[in-house]
Amino acid sequence: MKKNQLSIYQLFSLTVATLIIGLFWGIQNTYADTVATPQQSVFFNVSTDSSSAEQSTETPTQQATATVSSSSSSDSTSSINQNDQGQSASNKTIDASSKSEATTPAATQKSVVDDQAETLSSSTDSSVTETNSSQSVSSDSIVNNQSSSQATTASQFSQSQSSADSTSDVSTADSSSASVTSSAAKSDGPSDETDKDQITVSGTADSSDPTIKQSSSNPLLNWLTNLTSAGAASLIYPFVTSRQGSHLISQFRTLLSPTRYNIDKTWSDLDQKYDPDYTKQFYTEAKNWYDNEVTKQTLTVPFADGSGNASATYIAHPGSTKTIIYGQGWTTEPEWMGYISKIFYDMGYNVLMPYTRGQNGSDGEFMTFGYKDKADWTNWINKVDQINGPDSEDILYGQSLGADDALEAAAQKNLPSSVKAVIADCGYSTIPSLLYSLYTGAANKLNGYTSKIGWNLNGSIPLVPYDQFLSNLNKINHFVQGFNLDDASGLTAVKNSTLPTLFIATADDTFIPDSETKALYNASNSEYKQLWILDGNVGGHASANNAVLAYKQHIQNFLNAVENGQTTPANTASPVVNTQNAAA
Repeated sequence: MKKNQLSIYQLFSLTVATLIIGLFWGIQNTYADTVATPQQSVFFNVSTDSSSAEQSTETPTQQATATVSSSSSSDSTSSINQNDQGQSASNKTIDASSKSEATTPAATQKSVVDDQAETLSSSTDSSVTETNSSQSVSSDSIVNNQSSSQATTASQFSQSQSSADSTSDVSTADSSSASVTSSAAKSDGPSDETDKDQITVSGTADSSDPTIKQSSSNPLLNWLTNLTSAGAASLIYPFVTSRQGSHLISQFRTLLSPTRYNIDKTWSDLDQKYDPDYTKQFYTEAKNWYDNEVTKQTLTVPFADGSGNASATYIAHPGSTKTIIYGQGWTTEPEWMGYISKIFYDMGYNVLMPYTRGQNGSDGEFMTFGYKDKADWTNWINKVDQINGPDSEDILYGQSLGADDALEAAAQKNLPSSVKAVIADCGYSTIPSLLYSLYTGAANKLNGYTSKIGWNLNGSIPLVPYDQFLSNLNKINHFVQGFNLDDASGLTAVKNSTLPTLFIATADDTFIPDSETKALYNASNSEYKQLWILDGNVGGHASANNAVLAYKQHIQNFLNAVENGQTTPANTASPVVNTQNAAA
């Protein structure tokens, strides 16, 4: 058994203890939330309205549509970059105005940012059409890969394209120039509907949105569901956050999906436009490289709060003073991180892979979702800077939970100046938003069974209303770890960081919807930020790296722009030169 790893008996004891605590809180707070809401009880009310059932079971990803809008004057612009694999691509720009409106879905292009900048007037291979509110767009891809009944507000352009590309990208150097927004509300939905990608624990308590504030106005029923919700939160919490519990969940997920960590899976179902042959070649070599060839070092630093030590695997690139600090996802295996790390090693970077508190070689019994890890990252940055000397440069990168670790670390006021940029791959906006997505997904699956007997759940899980479940989970976390779930927020982090930031997601991610990445991009206060959504079949959650050729090129071009100082607001309108997709 690993150091500090909980035994099955200890996990059982912890579960029982948290269950008792949860039930106690449930009793104590029985009448805390008895304000009437528009939603009636879904536990004893069977609905047979099929149209209502269809609306209520729609997921946040299905409801979200991306729109490109301008928050500055009518001459503000944002560039959408286009890159065809193996072919040259036309440079495309959008002249966006806050007055422009369209009733067609927002257009998106797939592109790779290069480090060469040109002026708008010198772009000869691009056809730019200034559009009014009545103009529509013809394009070969849509960022969200979704459709919506709500009209989207955007400036559009018309341009022909010779072949399908591999990526969709929205890039900007000024946070006031362009933003990508998600619409969670249907055109016929309630006016008080909450943005599902910006949910907070504190906001849930005061919400009037019936899809969020699901607890009943009936005091007796409210008392009952508060108890059952506290029990559910108490049972789930140890399995989500504790070392042993999360390990068991990871094993169970692997049991359900045996190919989860099969390197061959990275290219077996990949769309042809993402060059699966190249992916096969790369990861076949990467596995052998990490397992048998490269020299790996184990490094440690003390936790910032002095409660233990963090562990990491370090791969030094000969002669390099540039380092990628790679944040671990929830239960991600170190070997899997190692295979992906070759992407950055081939770019000439050292790679440091810290293990999150409560995972692998790091101490701690619970994961803190970046709240405590962010300070530990400062220690890692200082450690790397000591190794590489005064010329040390660091890039913070992560996938899933690791993406939020990177974003939260970047938002610290005492961040060392050696940190130059952040790359956040499929991070979540807030923990309550992620929980809402998972909750509604489970409710919709359950509704698939109950609807057969005429019982429509209306997006709720019987006896476990979302708002009460979230409230009790937050109380348990505060009792066990001393912080609220709102304290570990990617949305708050991006508002407090001005570092150049690249946001990545895939449209086929069913674990963390790409709309949450768009919300992070929207809220980001970065002076230079890019949003890159891969559409089609990529592989689901944390799978953008499966499209390894485009992934390498896109990240490399972003880092080139950072390194060459092409990240100032003045570069907002600069067109982008295509980079050829020659196989390495």
